[in-house]
Amino acid sequence: MTAGVAASDGPGGERPLIICGMHRSGTSFVASLVAGAGVHLGDTLLESSPGNPRGHFEDVGILDFHRTVLIANGIVSEGYTTQATIALSPSLRRLAADLVAARAGRGRMWGWKEPRTTLFLDFWQTLVPQARFLLLFRRPWEVVDSLFRRGETAFRHHPAFALDVWLHYNRLLLDFATRNPAAALVCEAAQAAADPRGLCDSIRQRLGVPIGDPPDCYDDSLLQQDGDGGRPALLAAMCPESIVLYRQLQERTGAPADGFTAPTPLALRGHLLAEWQRSAGLADAARGTRGHDTRRSPRGGGWRRRWPLAWWRRPPPRRAA
Repeated sequence: MTAGVAASDGPGGERPLIICGMHRSGTSFVASLVAGAGVHLGDTLLESSPGNPRGHFEDVGILDFHRTVLIANGIVSEGYTTQATIALSPSLRRLAADLVAARAGRGRMWGWKEPRTTLFLDFWQTLVPQARFLLLFRRPWEVVDSLFRRGETAFRHHPAFALDVWLHYNRLLLDFATRNPAAALVCEAAQAAADPRGLCDSIRQRLGVPIGDPPDCYDDSLLQQDGDGGRPALLAAMCPESIVLYRQLQERTGAPADGFTAPTPLALRGHLLAEWQRSAGLADAARGTRGHDTRRSPRGGGWRRRWPLAWWRRPPPRRAA
């Protein structure tokens, strides 16, 4: 077992705040609030990307460490896995201790945000026993939809794997929070967006991290919420354990449930057909054929022009006598 890194646990800011959660669960948005409230999240941060145009707020050193560990275990560097045990060699453990030592002891509040941290919660707590953890979760249907819209290759041919990864990450969160109630705060991304000041109050009061108030100017528009009841209904039918786990996480926050109930068979049929219709429409739009019949023109077998349905309803021309 790796010895913990020595640091004071007083009010001077040496109680690091570690932010993590499943990918696409609002960790970047919450990290922006925490950084604006006075927590230093790293000297070198990951650059912005189309998926996070305001920035990821990820410490590149911590990110590279997690990627290295994952690749050493035969796991994709993105951290999409359901593997229960991930090994760390002695050299990697020493590297982690060096990373922490380089960030601690500067007399300021510090920490990091990195979704892959979820896979190493027990390791980091052992290494940095004074650390506090902000554990974020998001509705499973919203996370899965976000992963699909990003076009992640890991889920292109195995879409159900996206839900498996959500389950794995959030089971790890719930288990860690249950075993370490004084060191972990569970928060739903939608709650943080609705009440950022309340989130900072909870960090101060429940985790003992002397964070300030969040900035007045922040952008929560990137945290899209799906108000369509069809997708949660589909998940409730095909993967009820995802809804059960989501409810357990909500209970951990102390917030009231959102009132979602399992659909009746008739309602589920309607949701399934609506999803079928939506996916068919998106496929047609991607091919540029919306509203057109895909049959070939009778003017020639090799001519691939697509014709409106109205064209096929025209009566055939009369032949000359």
